[in-house]
Amino acid sequence: MSLAVLAVATLVLTACGTDDSPSAKSDGPVDLSTVTLKVGDQKAISIEVLLRASGQLDNLPYKLEFSTFTAGPPLVEAASAGGIDLAQTGNTPVIFGAAANADIKIIGALEATGKGDALLVGKDSPIRSVADLKGKKVAVTKGSSANANLLLQLDKAGLSLSDVEPVYLAPADGYASFRDGAVDAWAVWDPYTAIAEQEVGAKSIASADQAANGYNFWVASAGSVEDPGKAAAIKDFFTRYAAATKWSSDNLELWSAKYAELTAISLDASRVTWTRSIKQPTVLNDQIIESEQEIADAFTEANAIPGKVDFAAFVDKQFAD
Repeated sequence: MSLAVLAVATLVLTACGTDDSPSAKSDGPVDLSTVTLKVGDQKAISIEVLLRASGQLDNLPYKLEFSTFTAGPPLVEAASAGGIDLAQTGNTPVIFGAAANADIKIIGALEATGKGDALLVGKDSPIRSVADLKGKKVAVTKGSSANANLLLQLDKAGLSLSDVEPVYLAPADGYASFRDGAVDAWAVWDPYTAIAEQEVGAKSIASADQAANGYNFWVASAGSVEDPGKAAAIKDFFTRYAAATKWSSDNLELWSAKYAELTAISLDASRVTWTRSIKQPTVLNDQIIESEQEIADAFTEANAIPGKVDFAAFVDKQFAD
């Protein structure tokens, strides 16, 4: 019996939280056939594509609905409003959500190299370093992991956000502005980084592995975490996602080709993306929480978010296993 099937069988019988979240405990069995889990997705992460390609959407004991968003910040907003139950974001949308006192819980973590989260300049640009960005226009999605990378890279170079002219744009608009020369640089993440490198010869002058952490997070609606049926479905979903991630690592060429086909990007860009930006599930431990707190404090010091964020207060460890 596979790990995913074993998890499903166990979850159909019972669904209990841990002592960290007594409100999610159930006094009896949970019928997952009555549960609909709503998952927010985005092209850069492509959860549905990964699960479908790896066969992990077969024999689901609950109903699964996906909806597509442009980036992490609107995913957090949707989770807070109860429009979705679960989403995966970069290291920064969850911080902006906490700063806005969003009705969310951070329930899981993933680690990646951060190499695909980069500050890009044009192939013929005279800009050679982050220090050269002073006084320049930089496209970035506000509240995204790229926003944190830009902030921390500038700090490392002895600069601040006030030393550049941030142009806050969604990824598609950011790419258009970058390609057309309307901005001097673009802070973004894979697959957009890989696409810009492949299509217009963009050059990276700094990547997140040099300044920020490479963590991604699972964020859930607080109400979903407290619901025994939803909580049980989320645990099964995490098991399937872990299995799908392992499949993609073991079948990189097949996964790259499938991702390129289903997202309409080039095979080369897909291969580069999944060589350096695969996200591996990891335990949401105190070290990760402390690392996120450091990023949150950096945004506070830059007056980019209101007040101080207590990141740990938004963490729920009932899904840690």
